[in-house]
Amino acid sequence: MFLKKGQIALSFVLLVSGIIIEIVIAGSFVTYFLSNSGLGERLESRAVTVAYSGLWDALARVSKNRDFLPNSNPYGLTIGNDSATVDVSRVLNSGAGVYVYSIVSLGTAGTRKRSILGTAIVDQDTGQIELQSVTDQALQ
Repeated sequence: MFLKKGQIALSFVLLVSGIIIEIVIAGSFVTYFLSNSGLGERLESRAVTVAYSGLWDALARVSKNRDFLPNSNPYGLTIGNDSATVDVSRVLNSGAGVYVYSIVSLGTAGTRKRSILGTAIVDQDTGQIELQSVTDQALQ
């Protein structure tokens, strides 16, 4: 009879230990996924910031030279561990006497990427820059 009581106690201890181990493993997974979602949000925010930095850098280049003729190749911009690829194109609207610049900036932070499209109008005579629009672009 003593042997049966010991067998029940051993089974109970093993059952409780198994439940505790399952709770610890589930808690570890929840903590891992919650920390990764926070990291993803931070990377997304950094990618947007770098994309806007690329846009402002292109506008600064245009403001220094109102006749800025962009290269057909995009240029790179590195900020810390993040980077932006900036592609600038220009169209001459001779009737209005303005240059219309289209700036596409692709910001990359870790595994996240964000693209910003900006359109600016530059008066040929005065050099006045007017930022017409800034929109998020869908990544393809």
